[in-house]
Amino acid sequence: MNPRDFLAIVFGGVMLYVVVRVFQSPAKWAVRVLINGIVGLAALWAWDMAFTPHGWAVGLNPVTGLTVGVLGAPGFLLLLAVKVLIL
Repeated sequence: MNPRDFLAIVFGGVMLYVVVRVFQSPAKWAVRVLINGIVGLAALWAWDMAFTPHGWAVGLNPVTGLTVGVLGAPGFLLLLAVKVLIL
């Protein structure tokens, strides 16, 4: 192996390491937001199953799911407040 090939392999390895390190944190964040959104949608679905007959329905869509998933209970209360104030 000549020095040029060796340097190309080392440079490629360093670049691969840098790219993985740069995109590792945003990927973890994106997966966490996705999981929280799914959990939020599940919580909203359970709420809708229990309280829709009583007139307390909250829409199920990605925005409401992410609101509850990211903000938690305050996000859920925010959705209920918006429903009460607007409708």
